[in-house]
Amino acid sequence: MNNRRKLMIALGAGALAAPARLLAQRVYRIAVLIHGTERTLGARLEALRAGLRVLGYVEGKNLNLSVRWNEGGLERLPDLAAELLRDKPDVIVASPVLSAAAAHKHTQTVPIVIANGAGAVKVGLAQSLARPGGNVTGFENQGQELTPKHIELLKTLVPAMSRLGVLNTGKYLYHDEAWRAAAQTAKVLKLTLIDLRVEALGDLARIASACGKGGCDALYVMTDPNFINWRAQIIEQAAQLRLPAVYFQPEFTREGGLISYSPDIEDMFRRAATHVDKILKGAKPGDLPIEQPTKFELLVNGKTAKALGIKIPNEILLRADKVIE
Repeated sequence: MNNRRKLMIALGAGALAAPARLLAQRVYRIAVLIHGTERTLGARLEALRAGLRVLGYVEGKNLNLSVRWNEGGLERLPDLAAELLRDKPDVIVASPVLSAAAAHKHTQTVPIVIANGAGAVKVGLAQSLARPGGNVTGFENQGQELTPKHIELLKTLVPAMSRLGVLNTGKYLYHDEAWRAAAQTAKVLKLTLIDLRVEALGDLARIASACGKGGCDALYVMTDPNFINWRAQIIEQAAQLRLPAVYFQPEFTREGGLISYSPDIEDMFRRAATHVDKILKGAKPGDLPIEQPTKFELLVNGKTAKALGIKIPNEILLRADKVIE
């Protein structure tokens, strides 16, 4: 083989290898918008990071991660989404669905991956879970489906319960469906529901006015993204009134709430990395089904149970993923 031919082969091989080298050297920009505080929900972001690392995305090498935490009201989400979009991200990861909706207001082209939440179809982000059809995909919790489970768990812990306070804002996407499910469950269990409607943090005093002096035997904190940032005050109110309470996310129980049952949200964030990876490799978000959780976790706070004088039944101890002491 003459030298000229060798040179041409070498140049051709180099040209073929160049795109692969450029892809490997590219730095992907991922924006993350989470409604909540880093102090309490930071483990969720770490789960996303872990999922990305497994797939070969490492910060400082081929990944730039921009994060915004919303420690205030839901109305701040669109402004935070706009901030993130100024950096021209390749993909936005959002939690919950209302964060994705805030980003969607500003872009229908940048792919958005929901890490957890409920209601993508209901708020118009997707045509269906199986075939979203737009620029939004990801992972969804159930909406009202866990409501009966929450109330049944509380009844198991507090068999004498007859009057149940239901803390809600009335603004949750699935509020009507969740309330109907609660009413049906209450009918079966012979419970009276006390509607504790609040609109702002300062309204939490309603718990004391309605449930004090035996007005309620227990408290059900209905699913609502507003309550994420009101956790400390809700838990404190329940403790002061000595109300056994069931919650919709594990962070409540870790911080002193009695019991929670929810999807394994950290696992959902970890799995969200797989959708990010597929999109970065060319998949269209509208073609990726919105998946639902495969893992659930039951947490019980043993210390809180003791303070309330509750003996945790064996049937709950055997099913619990963790008893916090």
